[in-house]
Amino acid sequence: MDVDVAVIGSGFGGAAVACRLAKAGKKVAVLEQGKEYPTGRGEIETTGSGLATVRHGHFWVDIGAGMNVVRGIGVGGGSLHYFGVRLRTHPEIFDNPRWPKSVNRKILDPYYDIAGEMLQASETKPNPVIGPPPRSAAFMLAAKNCRRCVSEPRYVPIAVNTGMEPVMTEAGIPQTRCVYCGECLIGCPPSQSFVGNVNARALLTLNYLAVARKAGATIHPLHRVRVVRKVDDHFEVEIFVLDPGMRDREEDETGRIGMLRARQVVLAAGTMGSVEILLKSREAGTLPPISPMLGKNFSGNGDFLIPKTINTPQDLAPKAGPSITVGADFSTKDLKIFIEDLGLIPFLEAVMGTRKLTVSTSDTHSLGYLGMGTDAGNGVLTLHNGRIRLNWDPTDSMPLYRELTACLKELSQQLSGDYSAPETYNPIIGTGLLTAHPLGGAVMSDTADGGVVNPQGEVHGCPGLFVADGSIIPTALATNPSYTISALAERVAFWMLHKREMTKKDHGKF
Repeated sequence: MDVDVAVIGSGFGGAAVACRLAKAGKKVAVLEQGKEYPTGRGEIETTGSGLATVRHGHFWVDIGAGMNVVRGIGVGGGSLHYFGVRLRTHPEIFDNPRWPKSVNRKILDPYYDIAGEMLQASETKPNPVIGPPPRSAAFMLAAKNCRRCVSEPRYVPIAVNTGMEPVMTEAGIPQTRCVYCGECLIGCPPSQSFVGNVNARALLTLNYLAVARKAGATIHPLHRVRVVRKVDDHFEVEIFVLDPGMRDREEDETGRIGMLRARQVVLAAGTMGSVEILLKSREAGTLPPISPMLGKNFSGNGDFLIPKTINTPQDLAPKAGPSITVGADFSTKDLKIFIEDLGLIPFLEAVMGTRKLTVSTSDTHSLGYLGMGTDAGNGVLTLHNGRIRLNWDPTDSMPLYRELTACLKELSQQLSGDYSAPETYNPIIGTGLLTAHPLGGAVMSDTADGGVVNPQGEVHGCPGLFVADGSIIPTALATNPSYTISALAERVAFWMLHKREMTKKDHGKF
């Protein structure tokens, strides 16, 4: 046997599982189809071909029907391009009957705790030169005065070191202080005071993956998994080893095909990646029958990524500070809604074709938003010409989209500005939707009729094959999901090792 466990993907789910299993003495190999970015700052050159996937260095945009999906590609997965927000999912989310009865906030809290120790987070601290980001105070005052806001706006915990001194990660790596550049999506810039890049964001390469490596796990960039095959008491993972110079997703003759044998396999390639591998494996007949729910119950987490307030009388300096600093609850009786400030990110808008990659004076009198909420979770993932493709019908999510739009218009009014959404981005009619938080497609359920994996993350009918990423989440979370994905992955790893739930006595030993 080559390894005890093959972990496919190095994002929030894969990193946590690899870390815990390696520390427990398992021989672990992590397979990542993207490159490794030693500085943590990704490439931003736009490449790719066709309408299926556009590659932007360290992340891809999957072009779907009704909604597009942003996903991280590279060692560290989604942490390469995320904003670092660390919020636990509201307890009421787990009351949705799609969730297994054995999974709720009380059960997950111990796993949140140990994930939080690894993924250190704190509220934004004022910059010693310019003070707190102007947009933070403006957002909180505006939200507080909004009729639809149902709780006190607050600074949200972020995995960005905004303190004056470096902090040490669990792997003993110094995490330097934030320079307020506002480039969290791309990565911290080169330092002006020392050789190398600032590394203020808590990338997975600084914590979980670094600890996993110290414990003996091996990480293999540019290893794309084609299919997983069940053979007697083990699995064979078919791999295409990519050429570092490849410019898009196409496999060419410069690569080579390899095979890895493992006693257990953990799919953690993100919602799009893991579901694609399962769909291809089912199509190839390399696994036992998989639930007919495979590919179903996809959710975009209700994401609103580009709408903003423009023409504010106050200069909000939207590019100063971490990309997200504050948030507020705008939930209704029937919908969970959370809205955060989103600093000026012209690159994101350029990627989506809504603006040129420039920053004008008028941009400083504006404020962007990230809105999230409980959408219908009725998207379907299928294979189209051998690639994953999302089909999203916005009809059942219209109540959320309308309410989110109303909330953002009220915020704009309180800021004495104008609400703006590009013509190409109109969630009311279902065009141009974009999610950076894809969930579902291999959801957990007590039975194979209701989902792909059991409440412990093991694929129904296929012992030894696990899924530990956003694809197992059966509903929208209405908050940034990375923390919940990490907690669920911690739980999957604990069950793999101990076949039981974690207790208080286990804390500090895992």
